[in-house]
Amino acid sequence: MTSIPGLSHVARLGPEHLDAMTRLQDRVARDLPEGYVRPKTPDDLAGYAEGRLGAAFGIVADDALLAMSLLQLPSESQPNRGAVPMPRVPAADWPRHACFLANTMVLPAARGRGCQRALIEARFAHAAQAGMKWVCAGVHLANTASWRNLLARGMAIVGLRLDSGYPVIGLTASLHAPLPVRETAGQMTVGALDHMRHEFALRHGYVGVRLAPDGGVVYRRAANER
Repeated sequence: MTSIPGLSHVARLGPEHLDAMTRLQDRVARDLPEGYVRPKTPDDLAGYAEGRLGAAFGIVADDALLAMSLLQLPSESQPNRGAVPMPRVPAADWPRHACFLANTMVLPAARGRGCQRALIEARFAHAAQAGMKWVCAGVHLANTASWRNLLARGMAIVGLRLDSGYPVIGLTASLHAPLPVRETAGQMTVGALDHMRHEFALRHGYVGVRLAPDGGVVYRRAANER
């Protein structure tokens, strides 16, 4: 478990936490802007708590669940199916070796204390232990706090799509090596909420690799792009 100053620990959540997980999701989701998150059904939450769909992690203080997040893991019986939805993830790795970060929920009173970053670390560690090669995430473009934390952890912006009219960026990271990018040429900076410019960069072979000083995103041309 990971300590957080002023809080308790990041811990793996189990069936005994299901009621608290449901209450936390209901409390946080009702105040989030439309499109920020897709709340999980009770059956889905149970699947994560029981380990059937992946894993759930939470931050507890004084026996209260202040934050939680999910890690969707493929398995032999439930592999990822269909076409690879995340650019830069090799097709051969997609069915069994690509996992997804999902549904981070933090109570308002616990925000700004490193909860999301700690939950990212816990899920990365669990993904590595589970034999994953790729960690993926999809984040509403306007949810800058979330995707900036993922960029800071070493994930790269590799795709963008519209989901019910909202731009959602796709991020991924290899658990074995950074995505190869050109370091000496082919750089551009994109404003954080500039949907069209993000799309332009991605369409022309760039990936978003880090935060710019002005809060935007530094894109570099992928090494295998001309």
